[in-house]
Amino acid sequence: MTGMSKRQFKSQASSSRAVPGAFGGSVGTFSSGSLGVSLKFGAVSSSPLSCVYEPPDLAGISDPNIVVAFKNVQKKDSTTKEKALEDLQAYVLSLSVGTSEVEDSILEAWVGLFDGPQIKIYPRISIDSSRRVRQLAHTLQGLICLSYGKRIAKHLPKLIGAWLSGRYDNDRLVTRAAEESFSKVFTSDKKQKSVWNIYLLPILEFCRDTVFKENVQTLSDERTTSPDDAEAKYARVMGTSILLIRGAIGWPAVEEVKKHRSLYEELLSQDHVWKFAFYAEAFVRRAASRLLNTTLNRLDDILDLRIISTRFLADTLHIDHVGSALEYVNALARLSQDHPDVWTQYYPPTTKKSATKRLCQFLSKGSQGGPPDFWNEVSRLIKHVPLIILVPDQDDLEQGSSNNQVKARYSVLEALHKGIIAKDELQANQNTGWRTYLHTVSRLQPPASELFQRRTFFEISVVPILDQYLRPGSGNSAWDLPTSYQHDILLNASHLILENAVEVFEGMWNRLSRTLVEDLQTSLPEQSIDYVKSQDSIIGQATRRYSFQATILQSNNTDVIRSLLTTTSVAEVTVSVNTLKSRSGKSYSAAATVDMALRFMSECNIQDKTTDELVLEFARDDLPGLLLTPSSSHLISVLLLLCAVHGIHNIRQDCIRRLTNAPKSSTKYSALERLIASPWLGKAEDSEELVTIVKDSLQQAMDGNDQCWSLVTASMLNPSVPIDLTDELLTTITESLALDNRVATGLCGIEMAVKHNSQAIKMFSTSSKGSEMLSRLLFLADSSPHDEISLQAKSLSTSIDSILSNDKGPHLGFGPMVEIINKGLETASSTSISIESLVEQAQKVLDQTAVGDKSSMIAALLPDVKQWTAALMPIFEKTPDPSLAVTNALGSALIMIESPPHHHKPTVMAVMRDLEGYSIALRMAMYTVKLINTTDLFDQSTMEERVVSCRYIAVIIQLATDNLSVPQSNHLWEHHNLGHEADMVDFIADAQTLLASWLRRNASPDAAFINMTQDRLLTKSQELSTSSYYNARAYAAVTTDLVEVYGYSEAVEEEEQVRGMRKNPHFFAAAAFLAGYPESRALLRLCNECIADLGGHDFYDGSSEGTCQLVLLNSVVQRRPKMIEDVPRQRLVFAIKCVISKMQANAISTLLKTELYKVLAVLLPPVRDIYDSFWAEIFDSLLYSWSKLGPSQDIDIPLVHASLKLLDTLGQMAVQESNDDLQDAWAERQEPLMEALIGLVRKLSELPDETHHPRRIVNELLTRLLPKISSSSIGDPHGIYPVIASQSAMLQQCAYKLLHRHIWETQQQVSLDAALSKDFIARLPDELFSLILAQPKKGSFGKEAFARTIPITLRTYLLSWKLIFDHWTNASYKVQTDYAESVKDGDHLKGLLDFTFDFLIAARPKPVDASRFDIESYTVDTEEFPEKETQWLLVHLYYLSLKHLPALSVSWWRESSPRHLVKPVEAWTEKYMSPLIIASELSTISDWVLTQPTDDQSMIVKVSPRAHELTASYPIDDQQVSILIHLPLTYPLSRVTVSTLHRVGLDEKKWNSWLLTTQGVINFSPTSGALIDGLVAWRKNVSGMLKGQSECAICYSVVGQDKQLPSKKCGTCKNLFHGGCLFKWFKSSNSSSCPLCRNAFHYG
Repeated sequence: MTGMSKRQFKSQASSSRAVPGAFGGSVGTFSSGSLGVSLKFGAVSSSPLSCVYEPPDLAGISDPNIVVAFKNVQKKDSTTKEKALEDLQAYVLSLSVGTSEVEDSILEAWVGLFDGPQIKIYPRISIDSSRRVRQLAHTLQGLICLSYGKRIAKHLPKLIGAWLSGRYDNDRLVTRAAEESFSKVFTSDKKQKSVWNIYLLPILEFCRDTVFKENVQTLSDERTTSPDDAEAKYARVMGTSILLIRGAIGWPAVEEVKKHRSLYEELLSQDHVWKFAFYAEAFVRRAASRLLNTTLNRLDDILDLRIISTRFLADTLHIDHVGSALEYVNALARLSQDHPDVWTQYYPPTTKKSATKRLCQFLSKGSQGGPPDFWNEVSRLIKHVPLIILVPDQDDLEQGSSNNQVKARYSVLEALHKGIIAKDELQANQNTGWRTYLHTVSRLQPPASELFQRRTFFEISVVPILDQYLRPGSGNSAWDLPTSYQHDILLNASHLILENAVEVFEGMWNRLSRTLVEDLQTSLPEQSIDYVKSQDSIIGQATRRYSFQATILQSNNTDVIRSLLTTTSVAEVTVSVNTLKSRSGKSYSAAATVDMALRFMSECNIQDKTTDELVLEFARDDLPGLLLTPSSSHLISVLLLLCAVHGIHNIRQDCIRRLTNAPKSSTKYSALERLIASPWLGKAEDSEELVTIVKDSLQQAMDGNDQCWSLVTASMLNPSVPIDLTDELLTTITESLALDNRVATGLCGIEMAVKHNSQAIKMFSTSSKGSEMLSRLLFLADSSPHDEISLQAKSLSTSIDSILSNDKGPHLGFGPMVEIINKGLETASSTSISIESLVEQAQKVLDQTAVGDKSSMIAALLPDVKQWTAALMPIFEKTPDPSLAVTNALGSALIMIESPPHHHKPTVMAVMRDLEGYSIALRMAMYTVKLINTTDLFDQSTMEERVVSCRYIAVIIQLATDNLSVPQSNHLWEHHNLGHEADMVDFIADAQTLLASWLRRNASPDAAFINMTQDRLLTKSQELSTSSYYNARAYAAVTTDLVEVYGYSEAVEEEEQVRGMRKNPHFFAAAAFLAGYPESRALLRLCNECIADLGGHDFYDGSSEGTCQLVLLNSVVQRRPKMIEDVPRQRLVFAIKCVISKMQANAISTLLKTELYKVLAVLLPPVRDIYDSFWAEIFDSLLYSWSKLGPSQDIDIPLVHASLKLLDTLGQMAVQESNDDLQDAWAERQEPLMEALIGLVRKLSELPDETHHPRRIVNELLTRLLPKISSSSIGDPHGIYPVIASQSAMLQQCAYKLLHRHIWETQQQVSLDAALSKDFIARLPDELFSLILAQPKKGSFGKEAFARTIPITLRTYLLSWKLIFDHWTNASYKVQTDYAESVKDGDHLKGLLDFTFDFLIAARPKPVDASRFDIESYTVDTEEFPEKETQWLLVHLYYLSLKHLPALSVSWWRESSPRHLVKPVEAWTEKYMSPLIIASELSTISDWVLTQPTDDQSMIVKVSPRAHELTASYPIDDQQVSILIHLPLTYPLSRVTVSTLHRVGLDEKKWNSWLLTTQGVINFSPTSGALIDGLVAWRKNVSGMLKGQSECAICYSVVGQDKQLPSKKCGTCKNLFHGGCLFKWFKSSNSSSCPLCRNAFHYG
């Protein structure tokens, strides 16, 4: 329980034993004695709602948790009570309904007894100040009643009052909870009414006790409740009790009400209840008003009207009724209706103010936030209030007021008007408020006999309403009407005044007409600042006037009114025309008045000859000259109104001519727009000049004159516009879409036409120009580089589609779109529509096509044979690249393609391409695949349409695959960047998936088209053309896929067909058939025959028969090598010898040699154990072939591939030790093979293979072979270094691996050479330095550079550095130092580090996270993404730089790195590199210590990896001297510090010199191992001093920073110095004297 102190608990305990007198003797208004009850201490009979109570007896409750919950309910804190009620709810819900499991003591505690000492909990908790507590209390009450079932009936009298009161709570959630709990117990209306009837007496007694007995003090404990909360609680309890009384009147039956009439009289006839009518809380006031209303319905005779009049009229009318106004006025209206004498007879005479004044006070406050119904009730109230109250006598008026009866009648109206226009009056109430006002006027108007009073009354009550509307003035703003209800209010007001005082209306109307005339004559001139304001004000006045008088005539068309309105209109027109003439059209309000007057007279059929003559004369003589004045728009309107008058044609022509010749201005265009929008545009006699204006305006609009668009729009909006004109306009707009500088304006023009004249768009779209418009829109929507234009074009295209789709006829609705689709397929240009758009439009057409028209529509949408043939013709003119023999199923069969005659060769321009570089054939294929994949079109197409689509898609797949393998191998597409290649890969995948889906359903009856497609492909493969070649490949692919899906059953006729393939004159058809044919006996027999015939062909006699047979044999055996194992070995050996003999001939072509190598690679494995000399001959043939290869660009890729495959086969057999002859030949030719392969690598390295698939296959095979041949050593590596700069990433990687292994193996020998010779200087290869001279520039590689792989130049540079650092592995300290000097001499490291941190840090929002990589090692080509691999390699190289070249790395960081990178590099190094470098250095020290001798005089080194430090100790006698070497967190960027731990018996100066020397040796070492050098230098200093070794007289160290002993002795003083120290002394002193004796230094 929060917020409760011990004192509060004590207060609660004491209050439970208190008596009501504790509050001052009496309880509320009625004391205990007045009710006849004697109260004694300890036996309190308190009210069921009183806060003073004795705690209930909880001893009978067995569950201690329930006891605690009941106690908590009685606490003061609301949260505690809420939790307790929730616990009680959970307990009750856990019990079964209607069982005896619920203890009676729980109900006793909850309800209590009236006649017992215990107190009820529920009634008190139901009126708690906390909304949540009341809500839970009512819910729990319902649950308890449900649990007890019928047993609760006897207890209901004790709780029914509190329960029903909850239904009237002022909180909706509480009310809902009480309603729901009551409805769950009493489930029907009948049962609920029975409750009211049965328990009416307890209910009334509860209400009586609550209302008469309770007050603020009895309901709340003043010690724990604030005054505001206590007052709110009292108001809520009183309000619910009063509403409960109302319910007790309305719900029970009449008989029950009569039975308890005495109680009703006790409640309702006394003054106490009705005092709540003017209570401060709105909830209580509403309850009192509702109670009065209900009482008037059922117990009218009980009321004391004098009390009611006093409380509801005298005491309540003048107070604020916010929140209760509607209920109050509703009660007043009913009271006035039933008992009007409450205003007169029963009104208390002692009241200071009369009923009239009180009523005026009430009305003047308005609805006070109430709804519109408030004013309806006020109207009802005024209807029933006695007239003497509404029109008081003179004695009732205020002192000093006029005796005028008009003012007396107006006093109530004035109050009512004040209430309607009150600031806080809601806008929604205005309509009903003004209606009430007019109804009140009608009731209060003087009788017809009092003419003067009647006229005056209407002038002050109604005329101001009309005045303010017709001529608004700031002084009459109180009469402003709400805009949304103006018409109805004005109409009612005018009817009221016309019906009762027409002479008042006539006077008002004439007066306003004179005012309008005066305003026209005195309006401000054009030079005035307020000129526009003045003119617009008059126009507004005239507009309202003529609109209002038209409304009046429609509802009151009497002769009097008609004459009045005609007279004033004629006068106004006359003055307006004269004003226009005199002021030269500057007063455009006069023109507007003429326009409105004429329009009014025309609509109301008012004719006046004088007016007609005046206006016609004005139009003829003056109007044309005023068209360019401010009055232009209104004069054009007048001109159009006069169009039916005779002789107006000449005036129209004069106006058009003047406007056409006038200079450009907004007035001119506005006037022309009105004329073009008029019916004149469609009249032959008037349209010629207007049509010319419209055409010229369109041209000007297209040139950027935006003002002219309004004229074109007006013509489109005009329903009488000629069709020829709209077609011409749309044609001009369509032509502009092809011009870059007019696209935007053209789209604006189409948008205007779509918006304003869809019918014209519909008709235009069916023409050829219309198709061009749709085509251009689709192109712009898909290909425009400007997003705004693209979106606008797409939106317009969709709009036009919807317009066309509304037509049922297919020719009108779909014809233009089908034409566009076919044009998009048959042609290709930079303006062609994209494939996606074509497919989308085709889908729309199919979706909207009727079922009966589907077949014809499919035929129109799918490309036919003629279209496919024309599209593929220029593609087949180019012969495929020979290197494709490596990748396709027919192998070298492509060499048999015969070139077309010279006159058939097309030019490059013959291949038409779209904006993406796609050919027509590719566009057709992509369109067909996408359309079939996204619709059910294919299932509804004919068999021939399926065959055509399937055949050509299969052919296009082969073409596309070739163009991907070897860029530009055909003309299918032009651009070969990464984006286009990805698109092509997706297309091929989609096409293959579609083809596979067709193959999988080949067994179904509707899939016979697959077999027909095979036959068609094989038939089209019978020539030696490119077309036949690709048809053959498509057949082989389709057949192979079919065999994989369904298997193959050999038939007799097919066996004969296979056998005849050797003699088949159609080479491509035979090759395709055999390539797709599965292994079988027939195929084996054919293979045997072909092998047997190898010796019978002379391959170099120029005949192609032998070549064809060899190619056919390879097409069979290359994909089925195991078939050779079934061929007799003798036949194989014979064939091999024949093949070798053919290869030894010099005249053999490379093409034939390729085929021979391929067949050998298959024939040799089965005879691997045959001893013969042909093994050596084969190796020699390979070496010879490689030696004869031409320059790199002329290398025959198929030959190299076949030879390497053969070498790979030979190598595998040699490793298997199957044949000594083979092994000897392999071993003897290792070196020449290696040289030949390296030479081949160098040639191939000049050719990129990134997008050249055959070349990449060859390089991959070569990369795999080289390590097998060079398993021991590559010998001289100089020939391999240039390959690091290869254009092929694969060959580059191969060279790197070879060199990496070679360098690692040779460093031990280099270290040995350096140790054996003092003059030996190790140098890094110059070839490597040459490779790193071209340093990459900062920011030169964006993300697009890493799309495929690491850029070759960057990869070359970084791998070269990796090879440089490889030299440190296994190298001695001296060799490492030499290598470091080599790098330093060339100043190479700076470029690497500059690029590294530009790439890793500067060029990114945040530095690269190096923890994702293995920093200490690098494996080439293992990362999935090239950019990630580059990051890894750079991170690793920086680690190697810090490890092997610390001095150079630190020097770069301190001196050469960009200033903005100093801190980032330091932080990045500390985070990722320093921990690894420190761990490596300390690990090296630990390993080194283990190799040192251990004796009494040895140095003791202890390493502390966690602290990044080590200690070195040296024993002196029984003590030790020791130092501490600390590595900083940013080591090696920050320097190592050496400090003293123990110094024993040594001179401090000398000791500090040793520390500096040690620190210098460590920090300035050029390479790794500096810590060891520093420890050794310190040990030598200490041991040298102990052994008597002389120290340097300059640095006081035995060992210098160059790790040498003092060796330079002065000839005079005989002191020893280090050479380095002495040189520094000479340089700083500018002399060569001894530092000690100052004599000239002579070496002693």
